Amino acid sequence: MEKDLTVPNHPEIFVLGDMMNLNDEHGNQLPGVAQVAIQGGRYAAATIKDRLDGKPAGKPFRYFDKGSLATISRFSAVASIGKLRLGGFPAWLIWVAVHLLYLVGFKNRVSAVMHWAVSFIGRGRSERVSTIQQAFARRAIHEYGDPFERTRLEAIVADSTKAK
Repeated sequence: MEKDLTVPNHPEIFVLGDMMNLNDEHGNQLPGVAQVAIQGGRYAAATIKDRLDGKPAGKPFRYFDKGSLATISRFSAVASIGKLRLGGFPAWLIWVAVHLLYLVGFKNRVSAVMHWAVSFIGRGRSERVSTIQQAFARRAIHEYGDPFERTRLEAIVADSTKAK
């Protein structure tokens, strides 16, 4: 992967998110976290826009580490932001604030707060939601079989026939 997040010899193909494998300016591998993907996506979008506008190539991608947050349990988290290290309830409050900040739209923020409140009060775990498409797909697989499984079985039979 090139420093501008492109595939070698293919400047038209950008590698972002979980597909990335890039070292920072100190030789340390970038972590597989959302912030790397978000910053990489913004960089790629700006690069594409510049190319379309006929501007010369910009600087290589550079990741800015905003810190790390992780929830540990109910009302407890850890935070590592620069030299600041926090744990427990204060870190959890920062985690909540940051996650709400990155949600787009007032409705999504309110919905997230309500969901978290119900989960914390009721000690419930996240529910699984099925869409109508998933329901139809499950029914079709049940009635007609899994086409991927059929293809796999056909390949096994073909391989065993060739071996004889």
